[in-house]
Amino acid sequence: MKSQLLHFAAASGFFLVGCAFPSSRNTIKASQAGVLQTVDTGMVIGVRDVTIEGQKSQLGMYGGGLIGGAAGSGVGNGVGKSLATATSAVGGAIVGQAVEEAATRKRAQEITIRMDDGRTVVVTQEVQGGLYQDGDRVRVIHANGEARIAMAGN
Repeated sequence: MKSQLLHFAAASGFFLVGCAFPSSRNTIKASQAGVLQTVDTGMVIGVRDVTIEGQKSQLGMYGGGLIGGAAGSGVGNGVGKSLATATSAVGGAIVGQAVEEAATRKRAQEITIRMDDGRTVVVTQEVQGGLYQDGDRVRVIHANGEARIAMAGN
């Protein structure tokens, strides 16, 4: 009975998360909402695929450390057991942080744009939806040192 309840709870959790994420709508940062932004137009003259590094928070380090420490605690007796636990905890912390960083990396494009006024700008942004290509007409939306690219309307 407990096993069935656990399976039901897990399935319900996955269902609820699936309903909430990801959104099919375009998503912007909360800091961009309600902010006056400037829009310039131009043409893409170069695109390079890049990766935005993932986050390295304490969560991966602590989670990996706890798992590693728990795994190492079953080894040996006395001082040997303490050393195995400590070593496993440190190793787990290093691996946990590396796993978190890899799991949160984002595919991105570095987009070089020749603006209509003759300037050349480069914006790197996460790939969301389609990819930009040489010759695309784009809008560069910018404010407060931040910018994002969107396809220009005809």
